[in-house]
Amino acid sequence: MDGTTHLSDYLAILRRRRRQILRVAGAIFAIAVILAVVLPPVYRSTAKLLIEQEVPQDMVPSTVTGYINQRIKVIETRVLTPDNLTKVAEKLDLYPDERKASDKREVANRMRNNIKVETVNANVTDPRSGASVTATVAFNVSYDASSPEMAQKVAQELATLFIEENRALRTAKARGASGFLNEEEERLSKHIAELESKLAAYKSKNQGRLPELMNLNMQMFDRTQRELEEAERQIYTLEERKVELQSQLALVDPHTGNSPGGRLRELQGEYLAAISRYSPEHPDVIRLKREIESLKQQTGATNDRGALEAEYKRASADLAAAREKYSDDHPDVVKLKKTVASLEAKLKRAPAGPTGFSMRPDNPAYVTLQTQLDTVDLNLKAMQEQRDRAKQRMAEYEARVTETPKVEQEGLALQRDYDAAMKKYREIKQNSMGAQLALELEKEQRGERYSILESAELPDHPERPNRRAFILLGLVLGLGTGIGYGSLAEYMDRTVRGPRAVITVLREPPLAAIPYIPNGIDPPARVT
Repeated sequence: MDGTTHLSDYLAILRRRRRQILRVAGAIFAIAVILAVVLPPVYRSTAKLLIEQEVPQDMVPSTVTGYINQRIKVIETRVLTPDNLTKVAEKLDLYPDERKASDKREVANRMRNNIKVETVNANVTDPRSGASVTATVAFNVSYDASSPEMAQKVAQELATLFIEENRALRTAKARGASGFLNEEEERLSKHIAELESKLAAYKSKNQGRLPELMNLNMQMFDRTQRELEEAERQIYTLEERKVELQSQLALVDPHTGNSPGGRLRELQGEYLAAISRYSPEHPDVIRLKREIESLKQQTGATNDRGALEAEYKRASADLAAAREKYSDDHPDVVKLKKTVASLEAKLKRAPAGPTGFSMRPDNPAYVTLQTQLDTVDLNLKAMQEQRDRAKQRMAEYEARVTETPKVEQEGLALQRDYDAAMKKYREIKQNSMGAQLALELEKEQRGERYSILESAELPDHPERPNRRAFILLGLVLGLGTGIGYGSLAEYMDRTVRGPRAVITVLREPPLAAIPYIPNGIDPPARVT
């Protein structure tokens, strides 16, 4: 015989400990039955809310973003606030004792323990990738109560609160986003107006020096430089021509000898020479004077200052030549001194006016040369003015080209700010229009909305406790506990029973095994 335990040993243990096992199992089973009978029934009513999207978000982006589960959780948190739950409790007369104590938090906690929100998922096909994904299409709102009527009423009320809170939350978010974007759009519009004013002032201040005019300024500088060079060349040519004409004009008498003008000039010379030698009453002087007056009336000459100046210059030149030959006491020198003094006195008394004769020259050669000289003078003056203007323009273009890099740096900073502001403004404007459209969408409830797919029904049986399952569980638990208790008692019992136990203790097999023979005298408790 070996020391292993066989099935017969276990059966023997069950027979020995059957009363203990049955007592423990019976007690636990009785407790389970009592609890199954005594525990109050709890009824659960559930309302199913469908998540609908009438207008796709691809057409009108919503201002309420995030995953559906997150949004449901946010709505749940907002619905299950103490204020909302207290209002529901007051409306449906729940928890009167707690409400009398004005303990909103306790009412809310008790209601939250009886509320359950579960999402309903379905496998759908992603239109962009074509892959099968799991999406939340609905969610259940349940409430547990001691009566089926109350469970139904509260579940339906909670479903209504979820719908209203979702609509209010989405509308508020859309309105808030639209208001913020409108304010940002207005702020950016004012900022852009300021930048445009700065750009306009910058362009007005730097007119002609703007970077986009750089090539034009360079071209105008080169063109003006060529104009200046051409003007310089024309001026040089005209000056040479003027000197040439002046030289020719100095050799030509303005008046011919046969003309009244020429005769008047000759007589004036003779008169000046005669008056320097004779007295005014001398017959020659009187005759010359009479002829001069007659010619003046004939030619219209009224001013003798030019003749006096010419005669004065001639007499002064003769005096200077005579002094080089003779001493100051020489008769010719003395005579010329008197003549020069007389002419100088007459020049002082003569009226101021243009030099020369007042009558027009009548020598054709002189007139031709004078006309050419006048033309050259006019052209020369025009070319000099053109040269001055060219120099001024060159200096201006050179200054523009030199200052353009600095002006460009300032303009780039302003343009960069303006472009960034315009880009941001266009983005905000587009988002603002989208937010306004989304607000109208939410107001008309054509965006994501919750609708009651299945109203809360009146439950016909309690959700818990499950009395049959409770009794069955009590039976299984009682049997298991009884067997465990019997096993523990057997393990703690050190009584030696049977040959195998003797072998285990003595390490030797017994000589013989005498079975128990009932004799009717031993007490029942000792039956083994």
